[in-house]
Amino acid sequence: DTILLSNPSFGREEILYAIADELKMDVGKERQPLLLRMLQDHLIKLYGEDRRVVVLIDEAHAMPQETLEQIRLLSNLETSRSKLLQIVLFGQPELDERLKQNSVRQLRQRISFQYVLKGLRKNELDRYLRHRLAVAGYGGETLFRRGAVDTLQRVTHGTPRLVNIIAHKALLLAYGEGRQQVLARHVRIAAADTPEARRDWMAWAWGIAALAAAVAAIGWMLLQ
Repeated sequence: DTILLSNPSFGREEILYAIADELKMDVGKERQPLLLRMLQDHLIKLYGEDRRVVVLIDEAHAMPQETLEQIRLLSNLETSRSKLLQIVLFGQPELDERLKQNSVRQLRQRISFQYVLKGLRKNELDRYLRHRLAVAGYGGETLFRRGAVDTLQRVTHGTPRLVNIIAHKALLLAYGEGRQQVLARHVRIAAADTPEARRDWMAWAWGIAALAAAVAAIGWMLLQ
């Protein structure tokens, strides 16, 4: 049984009610101690039926401190041989900082595995764009030229959320010009219009400009 919780603002009791609701439990308006016990009994019943429950919690970095503590209590639900609930936390890098705090050290100590997703590489980004276009119903040749993909990877560092925003803007720019493909300059213009990407893109552009100026200066001195 898979439960997806995507609301980071759940309170301490609300997250219990959300899980119970997903498991189709009739809990009425029981308060936390009894609700936690009812949840444990239900999970034991499911375990006896050879069913396992996994709770996927998105945007975990934004959860209140008391809710993180509740997650720790949920991780304690177990039989003599096995955990009754598997919990997976998804979050931005801020989640790591939250987990470093001494107040949540007991939760941190219960984490068995952790993984940091890196940005998409160029070849991965190209496949990602093709996949998104295919899901949208497009079946022709790629709409993003190689130079556009390279630029997109550079200005977004392969972060999917930024890729989606800038690729969308670049597609609109190409459409406005009546072009069949997105060019690198469309991506640059789109990045300049996106605050989070603009900072990194401008820093990279100034770095290239400074390097070009240095090379030109060296060349001029060699000619003297």
